[in-house]
Amino acid sequence: MSQLLARLARRNCEVPELTALIEKDPLLAGQVLRMANSAIFGRMQQITTVGHAITMIGVGTLRKFALGNSVANLFSRFRSAPSFSMTRFNLHSVATATLVEALVDELPVEFPEGAFIAGILHDVGRLLIAVTLPDDFESIVSLYAIKNTPLTECERDVLDIDHAELSALAIGRWDLAESIQRAARFHHTPDLALAESDPGPGKVTLSLIINKADEFVNYLGLSIVRPQAMNQKPPSLEFPGFQYSQERALQTFEREWKSVGDLFR
Repeated sequence: MSQLLARLARRNCEVPELTALIEKDPLLAGQVLRMANSAIFGRMQQITTVGHAITMIGVGTLRKFALGNSVANLFSRFRSAPSFSMTRFNLHSVATATLVEALVDELPVEFPEGAFIAGILHDVGRLLIAVTLPDDFESIVSLYAIKNTPLTECERDVLDIDHAELSALAIGRWDLAESIQRAARFHHTPDLALAESDPGPGKVTLSLIINKADEFVNYLGLSIVRPQAMNQKPPSLEFPGFQYSQERALQTFEREWKSVGDLFR
């Protein structure tokens, strides 16, 4: 699992390597072929090989699809909590990772090569709660519905730990980089990441990038747990001390999400 995630996370992953990675996972290979032959792409001929599917759809799109589904497939044998939706989880995770990558293209960020995978995995702790502790997940969601407090606080009330900490623990178990673990652990409290590690002069912490992307994607209605109330205006994508083109970053996100989002619906 760790090797698959680490290699898929690279943006320069080429067709032969991506084909070999996907073909080693029969479940993922089947999902790729079903998707390639779906009405979304309107193919006139049957696609029967992973390599053909990648060539027709594109490395970038398939890479995102494979990463998103790899995490979900790992827990597919478990029955999740009734109110948990794997579709919503995948949509949120891939949308966040896509926006993270668009922001990283515009800003100097610590460990940019780990940005997409950090975006994919930042909420994996929430998935862990839903599939291993479904009753507790339902208690957390119920508490969240009646309390005007952050979801992480409700998680700590029930479990004495929150999903961000669990995400970091899972990422550590998969032997992924410390920067990715730290980004997940502090994506709700990015200021605390600075106490753990210095990103270097003139760089934004990966946890702050994920924090901003996560909030913006939730605002778009792509949250894992339905919010208590919808924000009336989009959350800020400003990074104090750093100038960049927000318009260009959002255009990149919209273009990429248009090609990927429907694959997870």
